[in-house]
Amino acid sequence: MYFGGRDVDDWCKNSSRPWSCDDLDPSGLNRNIDNVSSKISDLKKEKDDLEYKRNNAKDDSERRDLESQIKDKKDQIEALEAKVEAWKKQIDSEKGMARDRQDIGERCVANRTTVQQVFASAKSKIQNESDPDAKQYVSKLVDKYTAAEKGHQEAIDITNRGVEKCKGKR
Repeated sequence: MYFGGRDVDDWCKNSSRPWSCDDLDPSGLNRNIDNVSSKISDLKKEKDDLEYKRNNAKDDSERRDLESQIKDKKDQIEALEAKVEAWKKQIDSEKGMARDRQDIGERCVANRTTVQQVFASAKSKIQNESDPDAKQYVSKLVDKYTAAEKGHQEAIDITNRGVEKCKGKR
């Protein structure tokens, strides 16, 4: 039994099953991680310098001031490290979503291809119609099926491009 149209709706047009990866950017998150990791290294060097100065401070006032600066650097480092960890989790999540969306896109293409084959078969049968009473409808139906085939092919091409984007984000 043929359910191609309903399958196209389920796999291609259902908003709870997106097949596009346009909103995913794991490589951008990787760049963010690289930039922030560099900033963390700089902050650690600054903290080490402050700790050296504190250890060689001459009086308690200078030592307290340096302790405060060291605490600020530690807080900044911890905040940035937490941000990096969150981005790493987000990267893993986005890569998983890209795999899932690729699968959805491939299923969408398979279902659209099935529907396209049904339209092609129906168009072929109609074009071979020999009943004179039915002949008057042949041209309109052929035009309708040709347009539907074209629409499905355009949708297949768009979905295939989306699937390729998802492959690049895994």
